Amino acid sequence: MCENLFDDVGGGLTLELNKVTMHLDEIGRIMAERHNKAQQRSAQARALLSEHAEVTEELERKIARAREVDEWRRGAIPRGRRLDETAAAPRPPDRYTLIAADGSQIYPDRHAAASYFLLNTGAIVFRGGTGQAPTIYSEPEVFYADEELYDENHEIHGADYVSAQRNRREIEALADRAEEERAALGGDVSVPIICVLDGPLLPWMRPNPEDPQAIDAEIAFFVQQLERMRRAGAIPIGYVDKPGSANVLRILELIDTPIEQITRERLREGGFIGLADRMLFGELPPAHRTGLFEPNSNTNDRYQYRSGGDRITFAYANMARDAGPGNAAIARLEAPGWVVQDPAKLDIALAALYANCEPVRYPYVLARAHELAVVTQAEKADLESMLAQTMLRNGIMPEISFKAANKLLTAHRR
Repeated sequence: MCENLFDDVGGGLTLELNKVTMHLDEIGRIMAERHNKAQQRSAQARALLSEHAEVTEELERKIARAREVDEWRRGAIPRGRRLDETAAAPRPPDRYTLIAADGSQIYPDRHAAASYFLLNTGAIVFRGGTGQAPTIYSEPEVFYADEELYDENHEIHGADYVSAQRNRREIEALADRAEEERAALGGDVSVPIICVLDGPLLPWMRPNPEDPQAIDAEIAFFVQQLERMRRAGAIPIGYVDKPGSANVLRILELIDTPIEQITRERLREGGFIGLADRMLFGELPPAHRTGLFEPNSNTNDRYQYRSGGDRITFAYANMARDAGPGNAAIARLEAPGWVVQDPAKLDIALAALYANCEPVRYPYVLARAHELAVVTQAEKADLESMLAQTMLRNGIMPEISFKAANKLLTAHRR
């Protein structure tokens, strides 16, 4: 149910909270029902996992069949022989280096006075076991030249393009810092270097029918940066906090389905639609991870082709300090296949990240990288004020659209 929640008072619109509060009891009731149903279905999924954990040849055939009939289905391929495998993180090494990078942006706005976009990349190097203060980096870049702003059709670049440029700078920053750190260590490979990206490791772009090569170009760049980290002896990790993916649940949905009944329609009516894998692994002990899985996705296929056969893998890990499903803090860790060929490397990364989560349940290096990268609204306003002054000095009167002016006016009234 939705209704108008605004009222014109004193020439400005105000949010009438009394019209919201009258619905709160109903909202609470619906949320409780949804939560209870999710808990029941999660328990069913865990029971199914417990009873059918073996990865049989029949299950492998079903996974392959599901991909054949629905190539966009977000499933997974287990790398082990059981779906319920677990591994405990070892003690972190005496010395290790954690490098994290994050980025933010100001998108182009045709309603603004000036046409531009901005990228800001933050990075931090944390040298565990040394007692040294972390080294921080922040690199803002502003793009305003015609060849930077416009595509081949002379249209201003959209959010997907800008986001792809941000992703490039994040992964490149990790490779830059990894090479610098290994050189500073004199090439000593006994000190692990873990490079952490905030979010999935695989780049994601919306397919563009007018530019079908765009995704391949991003994956090719991604492969180059991973190879730089590989040569530096670094361990790249994509860290997804509170993951919403359901790749393993998609496997469980196939267990009781006869292979001849696996159709696109049947797959899209799966019994665990709406749940996430983190609910399935909520009883994972602290500092433990699941077995390894490969995303059974088009993007991973593209990566495999570009990388010469490698595939991205993932595992779920509990970053909480206290045991119990109510206390779980499930994260998804992604790594290249060449890392997990030696599972000890992934476990070293897990140990270092788990130690970095003390005292909270999220890595300090990622929180700090975000803080270094984020562009606040106040900073954006200051930048645009400086741009307006520059335009005036060059004899140009800054003008924003009527829409933008109206938004500013009503915001001040509010």
